[in-house]
Amino acid sequence: MNLAIRGISANLGDKHADTFSNDQHKDLKADFIMANPPFNLKDWRGENELLDDPRWMGYEVPPKSNANYGWILNMVSKLSENGVAGFILANGALSGGGEEYKIRRKLIENNLVEAIIIIPRNTFYTTDISVTLWVLNKNKKERTAHINSTDKQYRNREKEILFMDLRRWGSEYEKKYVELTEKDIEDVALNYHNWQTSTGSASQGGYKDVPEFCKSASFEDIVVNDFSLVPSKYIEFVDKDSGIDFDTDMKRIQKDFTTLLKEEKDSQNQLINAFKTLGYEL
Repeated sequence: MNLAIRGISANLGDKHADTFSNDQHKDLKADFIMANPPFNLKDWRGENELLDDPRWMGYEVPPKSNANYGWILNMVSKLSENGVAGFILANGALSGGGEEYKIRRKLIENNLVEAIIIIPRNTFYTTDISVTLWVLNKNKKERTAHINSTDKQYRNREKEILFMDLRRWGSEYEKKYVELTEKDIEDVALNYHNWQTSTGSASQGGYKDVPEFCKSASFEDIVVNDFSLVPSKYIEFVDKDSGIDFDTDMKRIQKDFTTLLKEEKDSQNQLINAFKTLGYEL
């Protein structure tokens, strides 16, 4: 229906079927995949269904309690040799244990996870939560790619993952929602492409880690954090309290409270005297 509304032609398979539970594109290998699957879909398969599905080959079977990693492995299985997938999922998929932990760890060890980007809250009409944009890349090795009539030189990023946090980005509209402006999107894309390609310093147009925005984490960093993909575990956040002069601020607060207590005592005395004038003692 979504494709029909927009007049986009597509191959939806040989028959009417749910391609997630009955793969309609077994031989498909895509250079680019873009998806917004349902978040945290429960009971998406029966207890004994799809246990030997080839899409999970080399990984644990995604748990029936949550389809998030089923969607991920479905996309991974469809990527071509140089394929890239970009998709949105709930933040809960960035961590957690059980089969999801094992699948996530294997994806990282297989050098498939390229970037994890946290999107601002209230970006979507249907939910106010902050969500995650995942970028998977089947080929993170050093190579030259011919794109739009130009050659693009990629550096080797196999043991790195780029984390970006955009929760403080965007502009508010309709007093409730947040949108990333064209300038925001251009800046994020430039940062991502600089990270992919450049080896020079930031002053030379290269990539650099920026506190509260981005961090290029090494495989060793990921291991230390037990294969969590939560960006806040890697991106540096500035402790704004560390710059406070404690003694100066405490003296200011002490003075304010002294004045406040004196004013309160004066008010109490005025109230007592007022009652005395009326012939009543407090």
